[in-house]
Amino acid sequence: MKVLRMKNKEKKGLLEMIGATFIWGSTPLMSIYSALPSGVFVFFRVLFAFPFILYFALRRGGIGEFLKLRPFWPLLASGLMLGLNWVFFFWAFDYADVATVVTIYYAGPVVSLILAVLFLKEEINAFIIIAVVLAFAGVIVSNGGVSFSKGAFIALLAAVSYGLLGFFSKIATMHHRAVSVTAWQIIISVFITSPFLLINSWHLTWFSVFIAFVAGTVHTALALFLWYDALNYIKVSTASVLQYMDIVFSIVLAYLFLHQVPDARQLAGAFLIILAGVLSTFKPKWYNKQKKSRNGHTFQTGRK
Repeated sequence: MKVLRMKNKEKKGLLEMIGATFIWGSTPLMSIYSALPSGVFVFFRVLFAFPFILYFALRRGGIGEFLKLRPFWPLLASGLMLGLNWVFFFWAFDYADVATVVTIYYAGPVVSLILAVLFLKEEINAFIIIAVVLAFAGVIVSNGGVSFSKGAFIALLAAVSYGLLGFFSKIATMHHRAVSVTAWQIIISVFITSPFLLINSWHLTWFSVFIAFVAGTVHTALALFLWYDALNYIKVSTASVLQYMDIVFSIVLAYLFLHQVPDARQLAGAFLIILAGVLSTFKPKWYNKQKKSRNGHTFQTGRK
């Protein structure tokens, strides 16, 4: 009976994680359908997500944990990177197709690995080295060479800021609960993306408001809830592998709804990036597992 309950919980966790990755995989469609400039879209997305994320953070950690701000710099840095990473990500769709942007974007977690090895003195092993090589090979292959188009270059900026987001988030979760970190990142993103309302030329329609509301409530708040809840039932290593289903869902949905057919180089690049992500979760037998952060989870909060 106990074994059956454990299996049911694991199945629930897997379904929640797949649901979250499917939702995130459809995020590019939301940005494109909104017809809003990327900075404006991100502003409304985080604005609509804010009350739900705040409620979730207060329910999980309490007001005392949420208001514990020291040290504040990793919260500020990760919040800044969250906003920038989404702005670059959605901006790239103005110049490149979904398959190219999403594939390059997912080199970000490997950038986090490199930074963690260099500055947090995390253990380096053969799997990480191979993952780094494969990830950057995947970026080059998906772009068709080392001469980057404008869209691919913006996607690369998104990947780098995504990697910095993961790096600063890891530092932040050494001192704060992950849900509190996420809430502060959303709050900070609201402020740093608000200038785009004045910089960009844009027109708000009822449809674009609806799309932004769905992106905030479903693609941000609900998906993050599914992600966090799934981590109660499945291993972090499993979650880290499943996150690369985002790429598959994004490419399939772009084909179905935008009629964007990926070519061989894009599929090859996506395969290399996914393989790099999977390998990065492997550890040699002699490797001693690192201690969990205070919240018990390792997390990458810069989700699409």
